[in-house]
Amino acid sequence: MIKKYTYLLILVISCISLSCERWDDRISLTDASLGRNLLEQISTQPDLSKFQELLVKSGYDKLISASQNYTVFAPSNKALEGFDITSLKDSASIRAFVGNHIALQAYSMPSTSTETNIKLLNGKYAKLNKGVFGESAIVTANVFVGNGVLHILDKYSPVLPSLWSYINSAKEEFAQNKLIANLAYYSFNPEKAIVDSISGTTGRPIYRPGSGFELKNQFTDAVYDLNDEAKQYTYFILNDPALTTEIAKVSPYFKTSTTDSTYTASAWNVVKDLAVEGYYTPDKLPDVLKSKFGVEIPLSKTAIVKTIKLSNGIAYIFNKVDFKLQDKIQSIVVEAETNPVLMQSIASATYAILEKKNPNTNLTTKHLLIAGHAVTNFWVRYRIPQVPAAKYKVYWVAVNDQSRTNYTSSGVTPPVTLTQRLAMGNVTNTTFANVTVTLNNFSEVLLGEYTTNKYGTLDIFLQGSGTTPIVLDYVRLVPVL
Repeated sequence: MIKKYTYLLILVISCISLSCERWDDRISLTDASLGRNLLEQISTQPDLSKFQELLVKSGYDKLISASQNYTVFAPSNKALEGFDITSLKDSASIRAFVGNHIALQAYSMPSTSTETNIKLLNGKYAKLNKGVFGESAIVTANVFVGNGVLHILDKYSPVLPSLWSYINSAKEEFAQNKLIANLAYYSFNPEKAIVDSISGTTGRPIYRPGSGFELKNQFTDAVYDLNDEAKQYTYFILNDPALTTEIAKVSPYFKTSTTDSTYTASAWNVVKDLAVEGYYTPDKLPDVLKSKFGVEIPLSKTAIVKTIKLSNGIAYIFNKVDFKLQDKIQSIVVEAETNPVLMQSIASATYAILEKKNPNTNLTTKHLLIAGHAVTNFWVRYRIPQVPAAKYKVYWVAVNDQSRTNYTSSGVTPPVTLTQRLAMGNVTNTTFANVTVTLNNFSEVLLGEYTTNKYGTLDIFLQGSGTTPIVLDYVRLVPVL
């Protein structure tokens, strides 16, 4: 029995000794890699020799040898076999390619499926997940070194253009891209201008002629900045016949004084709704998406001609996107308290924005009240830009809750009678007659119909009758299509 236990003890001690030796080996390897920087670690691995050469050519070899932490996603020699290195024609393209595989800071591969969007040295972004970097598999992960982490990839990560770069590079291929690219304009930015001197008269800077001008674009201003690498977008391109169809559909509502300006306004109405925020792969593309402006974009997968992956999103070429006219030509709401107001000149008056609770909706809204002006037929003007040429049903919500401090013998406070009207286009327009504003009526009132014959700015005048106060919550124009 004693002999049996002795053998068992010897076996356990042997196993412990063997395990310790293996653990020591593991520690020594870890200690060795921690004593190296990223470049030194890469140079010890023969299967990364091609990427090492590119590192040297790019100049990033010095960067990843310094003390700052970086993460290198290095494609193996096998991964680079299909890559045409001669396509990197200059130092800028080499740096862009190599920089597409390096991130500032140390990023270890997550142990669970947790996606992280990381910024790369070339300004692009890539997603890091368990076992995956972008669209490459991580074959060796989490090699920790003294100044960061090394991961080895089974494929190289190509430098893709941004959506905005693609639009500009393919503007001769698709009329839509050309339309958007041609929305460029120059804007003066005093912060970027060169100051030559200071005016002795005004004390203001005198800028050097030609300095301080920035190239901007109406699309990136009003829709999305498709050059923003930190975000993801989905962009829908209509091929030329489909674009022509959609522009023709809305063209009657954007009539101007010239054919060219009518086309420009009609085209803008179409293209402004052809990009959405978010990355929608073909398998996750829904039948309908909403644009930034609330317009439904009908998306039939059978109409997709081509899919193009880009650095900050994805583009689809469609041969048909059948917008609904009622989505494109939308109702217009003129809020009394928020739109720019021009008032008839008066000596004094009470001008107030009042909050009132609507008993129909239980919501609190803001209402305009102007009283005590002592001007016959007093008016205020609202100027509404970009109104499509169409027939509209015109509604308002105007609430009369004014009382006169004029007690009768019975002690009742009679309401103030408010009579007012809307004048469309100019103050003398008589399309709508005076209306007596019903006491405490929070419902919409149909005033009638009005037709605009040209696309552009529409002036709406709220005009009182006599010298009574004028009141308004909002005006709503509903197109009759």
